[in-house]
Amino acid sequence: MLYRLNLILIFCLLGLNMQAQSDDPVLLKVGNSDVHVSEFKYIYEKNNGEGADYGTKSLTEYLDLYTKFKLKVEKARELQLDTISSLKQELEGYRKQLAGSYLIDKEVTDALLKELYGRMDYDVEFAHIFMPLPEHAARSQQEEVLAKMREAKSKLVAGVDFSKVASLYSEDKNTNVNGGYMGYMTAKLPSGFYNLETAIYETPIGAISDIVRTKIGYHIVKVINKRKARGIVEVAQILIDGDNFKLADSIYHLVLKGEDFETLVKKYSIDKNTIRSGGRLAPFGINTYDTVFETTSFLLKKDGDVSTPVKTTSGYHIIKRLHKYDKDTYDIFVKKMKAQLSKDERFDIAKVKLVDEIKKSAGFKENKEALTKFKSTLTEEFYTYKWMPDENISKEMLISIGKDEYSVASFGDFCKKNTKIRLRYDRSKPITETVDELYKEFINESALSYEEQSLETKYPDFKSLMREYQEGILLFEVTKMNVWDKANQDTIGLKNFFQEVKDKYVWPEKASLAEISISNVDKKTADKIRKYVIKNDLSRLDKKYNKKSKIVSYITKEVEKGDLEMANLKWEKRAVSPLIVDESGMNYTLRKVLDILPSRPKTLAEARGYVVADYQEHLEKEWLQQLYKEYNVVVYKDVFNSLKKN
Repeated sequence: MLYRLNLILIFCLLGLNMQAQSDDPVLLKVGNSDVHVSEFKYIYEKNNGEGADYGTKSLTEYLDLYTKFKLKVEKARELQLDTISSLKQELEGYRKQLAGSYLIDKEVTDALLKELYGRMDYDVEFAHIFMPLPEHAARSQQEEVLAKMREAKSKLVAGVDFSKVASLYSEDKNTNVNGGYMGYMTAKLPSGFYNLETAIYETPIGAISDIVRTKIGYHIVKVINKRKARGIVEVAQILIDGDNFKLADSIYHLVLKGEDFETLVKKYSIDKNTIRSGGRLAPFGINTYDTVFETTSFLLKKDGDVSTPVKTTSGYHIIKRLHKYDKDTYDIFVKKMKAQLSKDERFDIAKVKLVDEIKKSAGFKENKEALTKFKSTLTEEFYTYKWMPDENISKEMLISIGKDEYSVASFGDFCKKNTKIRLRYDRSKPITETVDELYKEFINESALSYEEQSLETKYPDFKSLMREYQEGILLFEVTKMNVWDKANQDTIGLKNFFQEVKDKYVWPEKASLAEISISNVDKKTADKIRKYVIKNDLSRLDKKYNKKSKIVSYITKEVEKGDLEMANLKWEKRAVSPLIVDESGMNYTLRKVLDILPSRPKTLAEARGYVVADYQEHLEKEWLQQLYKEYNVVVYKDVFNSLKKN
């Protein structure tokens, strides 16, 4: 199915079609089908890439190509191929493959990528109040910690200074002594900290966030400042002992006078890790090294600039800027980050948000009483592979999304099928809480399934994508009927075609070549055998040299001029190559031209693959000529000319 899909896409030659608009004139009319400018431009640019220069030549060529495509699709519709049940089922199969990933890509992945790319423009300075809590803590423990955080938040709302509240409540031992101050950070934070990242970036300067949950606990954030992101820089350094400013200063002045920086690194730097690389450090962003070191590095204005000696706990640093990296373009960023985001916690959070929006717009309803009854029937066996839903499980409605209704029995089947989710939870966790987690998953899956049903209505580009697949299937089938199958099955037509063009299928002049192997002999013996090969027929070799053991053998093949096997050989009968010896000095090979075979015509059997391909091309040309006669093709010249840029 995948191979067929690839063929369909190759023949389709189109991308996502834009919707016709009032300012989107018709460029081309094929039979009863209109092609608007937006559709053609998108396809033209997508398939021509950098070659889409809107020149007369490229536009004309592509319009001709696309017209032929539309003619074939028009024929397929006339033959009612779009009503064949097997093809409709195939299209539905493609739709199922596309729908889930499309919805997530469109509403989750794309939004997260744009959000993260925008956040990376800024570094944010903040402080926080933190209380730890294990990721899968019991609900009672969650409520206990959350109550303390609410107490801290109430004091902040009442006007108590943030640093004072942090010192009283925060359990971050590294920062509670300095008012919870964390310094600057930049996106993206690691998986599990997306809510914290969002609070940091979306809270206004001077404001305090709501309580946010991460995988390590709860946080309240105060944003202090925002600045343009420092990005990534690459530097080299000379590190001098912290008690020797005089030496550091003298080296700095040597650099100013033009002394080679790498030479000074090797002579004076005490950083053993970077001496061999001329003091070069790997490219870095903020929060990698000491704040003083980083700030100095980022303040250097251009490549080659060198700092005065700056002191950190490691000693005195003389820093040379090597390169400041620009932010990636969005396209490059997407290629780097898309796969990572799908594994990040933020991906799951965004999916939940999407589900909430679907539920709201679809009028989601649930029967919590029915869920409670279901929970009451469960025992600890629910945590095992053996568990099965009760045979008498209720058929009453559990949830409804739009017009779709799901019963308690449906949820029971979901729980059985999702054994891994059931077994993921420890028996120490109450069954009711485990069922709640499964219930959330059930709602998520049902909501996404509901939304997938209406993709064509809500997302015009998905509708266009499905049209692409449909027309691709039609093109595949109609071409198969009129070209591919006919070329392979019409034996009489193929023979007649071959008779008309057989002069193009010719074997070139070839040499019948023998490759002779000589094993386990010395050079003198090998030379004797070569002389014998020159004068005698190879059929006599076995009797002459293989009496006691097989030391000579040969194979024959046919080769053309220019083949590697003809190296060091004349193109003439009985030509013999020099001996070639292997590394052992005991095994030799040589080649002999047995005969020169003249050029001759190929038979149909010998050229069948090429003949069938040419016959298909011939049939397609004839078919297209007929299609141009059957269907009226109109190109609106004024619209076409308006596309030209040169």
